Amino acid sequence: MTLKVGIAGGERGKHFYEAFAQNSNVEVISVMDPNKDVLNEFQKIYHVDYAVRDFNELLKTDIDIVVVASPMQFHVEQAVQALEKDIHVLSEVTAAVSIEECKKLLRAVKRSNGKYMMGENYCYIPENICINNMVKAGLFGEIYYGEGEYLHDVRNLHYDQNNNETWRKKMQVDKFGVTYGTHSLGPVLQWFDEDIESVLCLGSGESRYQGYVNDDTSTMLCKTQNGSLIRVRLDLLSSRPHHMRYYTIQGTKGVYEAYRSDKDIHRVWLEDYSNDSEEWLSLAEFYDEFLPFDINDIPDDHHWGADFLMVQDFINSILEDKPVSIDVYRALNITLPGILSEESILNNGKLISMPDLNKW
Repeated sequence: MTLKVGIAGGERGKHFYEAFAQNSNVEVISVMDPNKDVLNEFQKIYHVDYAVRDFNELLKTDIDIVVVASPMQFHVEQAVQALEKDIHVLSEVTAAVSIEECKKLLRAVKRSNGKYMMGENYCYIPENICINNMVKAGLFGEIYYGEGEYLHDVRNLHYDQNNNETWRKKMQVDKFGVTYGTHSLGPVLQWFDEDIESVLCLGSGESRYQGYVNDDTSTMLCKTQNGSLIRVRLDLLSSRPHHMRYYTIQGTKGVYEAYRSDKDIHRVWLEDYSNDSEEWLSLAEFYDEFLPFDINDIPDDHHWGADFLMVQDFINSILEDKPVSIDVYRALNITLPGILSEESILNNGKLISMPDLNKW
């Protein structure tokens, strides 16, 4: 059986094409982008049978899977259109940009015979997979605190060559709160394996950079249903080296801290492994036991191999007819805190309760 794939969004879609191309059970046959220049560039590099500028035309190209790699304000609209045709959907983050969109997406998934998965690739970064397996094995004991940070100066992406504002500026930094927090929250929440109960958010005040108004840095605190605490920091403006995958978790028997720079290492302290209270161990020492693959066999072409691992997992869920790893409920539990953070930050850090998705 060969699964036929269509990609919406030519820029980000290049990386998806490369990940799908490494699986003999699928074939990317179509790409869609409203910008003809982006389409032309895509076709210069990759072979597809169809290159179209309208999403409805993409859905007519006899595809089994659609990758929604469009700007985030189109994720729900396009996912719903595909799901209504029982086409499987792998959607870029975030899953939605409003509470109403979250409800719309949930209804569409429930009605569809197609599978829906949010492509939170940071859950598939090898060290994050390793930590997840170590948590499940009990090496950290009971975990009760976690952090995730996404620090990425992308001001160069906020205006096009004609000096027009791009969607990234409008959707990510012209709004208050943690508008792009799933990369930070997704892996940590996976390790906790529980839902968020409430959210509060505060910012650093009016921007110090010309052309911007909202907070340069925003910090969101999430309380889980079991009373644990998760801190998420988002910064898309500050002048500094990028650091997009910092995480830490604290448990009763151990702690994990991701590296702070490429000159550092991912490290753990574990009560059952460390010889004394000050001995850090390299996370790499645990790869052989807690990674289900040889890390050297993973193509490190984009996002540290995470795109490849995520796409293969999604393909297998379809071929083996098993549940996807990041289903609509997990996707919304990762996405909704960021949406609610805007309400919190506009109300001076008011604590906002998460909605009960089971009542939607």
